[in-house]
Amino acid sequence: MRIKDYLKRVFKYIVKGVPVMHTTAKIVTISPDEQLKGRRVLITGGATGIGLAIAKKCATEGAQVLITSRNEAKLQTACKQIGEKAQYLVWDVRNVAAFENLLKKTEDMLGGKVDSLISNAGVSLHEGDFRYVTEAGWNQQMDTNLKGNYFLVKEFIAYVEKAGTNYGNIVVITSDRGMRPDDIPYGLTKVASNSFVRGIGQKVIEKGIRLNAVAPGITCSELTGYKDDENLYLDRVPGKRLFLGEEVANVVHFLLTDASAAIAGEIINCDQGFYNGRW
Repeated sequence: MRIKDYLKRVFKYIVKGVPVMHTTAKIVTISPDEQLKGRRVLITGGATGIGLAIAKKCATEGAQVLITSRNEAKLQTACKQIGEKAQYLVWDVRNVAAFENLLKKTEDMLGGKVDSLISNAGVSLHEGDFRYVTEAGWNQQMDTNLKGNYFLVKEFIAYVEKAGTNYGNIVVITSDRGMRPDDIPYGLTKVASNSFVRGIGQKVIEKGIRLNAVAPGITCSELTGYKDDENLYLDRVPGKRLFLGEEVANVVHFLLTDASAAIAGEIINCDQGFYNGRW
């Protein structure tokens, strides 16, 4: 920008104030046609945000869903929003030793073998810089985001293999932060999660089990602190806006359908290409 143009803009801002950008998003979805009818889906972290949006989408497409969270009040509210196809269990994904029991309970509650897992539960302490990371914060995020998700995926694969159905579908919700170097626990857990999805995915596809990940950009949720009914403008990303949980849910839905049978061991980023640019 030329100096003359820059000075004119500064003068304009002084006189009229800095312009406020406002962005909204229209949620576009394919008309429901029960592509997931007969499916039984377990969704961790399903009481709010992306997990809740995924649960709603699965139920709309005909699936029976069971959502988990540590907060029973939020789970109850979520089930009312999802409708009659939803049930819930109060569960902490850090309770690794009890994952086998979780799958048995889910099977009993949904009335048959669980065929799909959405491993979504996660936490971020938003330290901002490695200098503010504590051991307690490290453990909390590693145990939830990485250890919990890793061992739940491992247990679900064993569950499907034992059933001998040769069919299972797993989607891990990671983050576009997992596509770059990082210095705080949240980002590091996503880097590692993307890695294990790729690594395990190629080892289980022969058994009819598909493992993929969806890596959202900054999405409105309790985790990020952004609300979907507010201004979605965000200057530092290519599309200049935040994302909505429903947009991520549409991608997850595609991965759950047999229309995506050729996709396994992949990380699908939902950030309009932000991860490709400079950070």
